[in-house]
Amino acid sequence: MDFFLDLTWWGLLSCALAAAIVPAFLQKIRITVLTATALFCLAMITAMYFITGMVSAIAGSALTLFAGLTALLVTLVISGINTMLKKRYR
Repeated sequence: MDFFLDLTWWGLLSCALAAAIVPAFLQKIRITVLTATALFCLAMITAMYFITGMVSAIAGSALTLFAGLTALLVTLVISGINTMLKKRYR
């Protein structure tokens, strides 16, 4: 678990997390944006694998997947609540 001390791994992880979270905050989710984001995250995870090893790539991919899905779920819940409030008070 020496990769936790490697600044390169933290930089790659932050780039992958940022790329995974960004599509959740867009108004319309397009296939091209999702494809580009997935390829960028895959590139970051692959770089983690080659620089710091397989365990770091697995940890990075799990964290990135969890952050992306959590951001998407939170955004969907918030937009659903906003839509519900707009319909109620018309």
